Amino acid sequence: MSTYKEFLIERNQIDSLIKKGYKIKNVRETLDGAYVDFENHEEEEQYVTLHIMNADTRKYFGLLIINQLGINL
Repeated sequence: MSTYKEFLIERNQIDSLIKKGYKIKNVRETLDGAYVDFENHEEEEQYVTLHIMNADTRKYFGLLIINQLGINL
């Protein structure tokens, strides 16, 4: 799979959770990628963890964290 297709898949997974009202709660960086924990107390599945391996997707969720914190760049 191409790097761009991998990015699109991971980005769509993140966007889907954000649209459902999930917020990024925690990020664990490892040599195998990043594990991003999402939380939404209004959903049946309150906690979801995504394993993000693509570097561009890591930049993308970093921007989402900045926006979530209300920091304007």
